[in-house]
Amino acid sequence: MTFCDPYMTIPEAARLLRPGGLFAFSTSTPLYYLCYDQAGDTVREHLLRDYFGLRRIEWDNEVNFELPYGEWIRLFRHNGLVVEDLVETQPPPGATTSYRDEESNAWARKWPMENIWRVRKLELP
Repeated sequence: MTFCDPYMTIPEAARLLRPGGLFAFSTSTPLYYLCYDQAGDTVREHLLRDYFGLRRIEWDNEVNFELPYGEWIRLFRHNGLVVEDLVETQPPPGATTSYRDEESNAWARKWPMENIWRVRKLELP
């Protein structure tokens, strides 16, 4: 979902889900985008951008989408989805990955870098 505009994808997912259907997806967290330093290609331990300005983030070679948490929840509710869970992932000590360095893993042990939303389409009355 990081590479898709949630104002387009959430309504489409809600349209396709049956009542009671589960939509689970992973995305980066707003906190990650607030602390990411594009110039240094690293994540910092301080805020670098405006939380309330999150939506479309343009980098040199890609576009990412992120919303503040309240915006996510309002978007879900507007489309008939309710939040069942928000899993904020945290890599355990010693965990390895093919797309992050140890410095990023250390950051993600302190603050959530990725999360998994679990939302369900409301049942019909």
